[in-house]
Amino acid sequence: MQIIHAHLLLENEIIKIAKRNKSRHAIIIAVFTGKKLPKYCTPMPRNPNPTINFPLNNNFSKIYFSFIRKNSSFRDGAILIQLHRDKLTLRGFSYRLYPLPLKVPRLKNMGSGYNSALDFSGVKRVICVYFINKNGIKKFIKGKEKELFKLKGNKIDKNAK
Repeated sequence: MQIIHAHLLLENEIIKIAKRNKSRHAIIIAVFTGKKLPKYCTPMPRNPNPTINFPLNNNFSKIYFSFIRKNSSFRDGAILIQLHRDKLTLRGFSYRLYPLPLKVPRLKNMGSGYNSALDFSGVKRVICVYFINKNGIKKFIKGKEKELFKLKGNKIDKNAK
């Protein structure tokens, strides 16, 4: 039950990020389990390097925008969040994802970020991957896509699936 609660809190924070994402750049957030990072990801060099490995306490959206103000290049690449028991820990910004392609149907013309998010959702120990763009939020679990929220302008469409 605690793990579900942690996911719901994280999803609320992801919605806040989507609403404030004025530049409409794509954002990828991967949630994983285990002591080590999943396979098929590597950090991209950044200066300054972001502070990582600290717990998220219903404050992820504030942390995200604080980091982007410090270094706008942090928005390039995936964000990795570790789930251990009922605790979420920020493990990294600006990760390059290079998973093996999943043999699943996919939408055409969605770009590399979309496809990387979809394929990374199939990597061992990855619970889910969120893909935020100008259209809303998609959640991928083991190669299956769910439209979490749809954006209309800067507003969440309550009628989205």
